[in-house]
Amino acid sequence: MTDNAFDEIMDNLRHWTSEEIHSPSLLMSLDDGSFHLGYYAGMGNSDSSPIDNFSPLYRTKINQLYREGQLEVTGRAFSLYPGSGRFRKLVPESVTSIA
Repeated sequence: MTDNAFDEIMDNLRHWTSEEIHSPSLLMSLDDGSFHLGYYAGMGNSDSSPIDNFSPLYRTKINQLYREGQLEVTGRAFSLYPGSGRFRKLVPESVTSIA
């Protein structure tokens, strides 16, 4: 992985897990444990896109951070729209940002 690609991934993960940012946000599916990027779709609607739609480096890095305990699942389970899977938000394990 090049330094630029790594920096871009880490910048995006910091943004997606920031407490100040509500959309987009990093989510974990309670149905199958997969990672998703949830986002506001306008007019009161939300949707998500599986992390697998991004570069495979994203899934690898998110899995690594999750296994190492640097990302934790938080909050109550929710669905993005009627009939969608159930999700919980992923956030850094502490107040400090992801390393």
